[in-house]
Amino acid sequence: MPIFVLDNFRSAFNVGSVFRTAEAVSPAAVFLTGICCLPDNRKLRSTARGTQASVPWRYFEDPVEAVDWARASGRTVIAVENTPEAIPIWEAPFASSPAFLLGNEALGLDPALIGAADLCVFFPQSGARNCINVSSTAALVAFELQRRRFSCGQ
Repeated sequence: MPIFVLDNFRSAFNVGSVFRTAEAVSPAAVFLTGICCLPDNRKLRSTARGTQASVPWRYFEDPVEAVDWARASGRTVIAVENTPEAIPIWEAPFASSPAFLLGNEALGLDPALIGAADLCVFFPQSGARNCINVSSTAALVAFELQRRRFSCGQ
């Protein structure tokens, strides 16, 4: 099962949206880390529309612990961040159950997490701002998961 690891997502709306995205590519899980809204938050529940009750989730105070857990469970750890070493997600080699690291809107992904990842991916953008919403990024990741799942006959 793929995992979305949310690094210090402060917005309840973004967290709730990722829960909905994770449910759409079920089975998937959400790991919440650091300063992050939890499923008991009213705004998160409203945005998640009940999916926070059916999507497996776990909280880690330290994001590196979430990465360590994902790696120990045999997952490829993939940072989703536009860095010089990042490759387009559709070129990335990964199996069906990776852990995707997503950073918060203001600061992006913590550099320590980028360094801890097995690889780094991005979505090429043509806009002037190069600034896609993080919950939209999770949806693009989910699309790539589904594309691989269904194009491979799984």
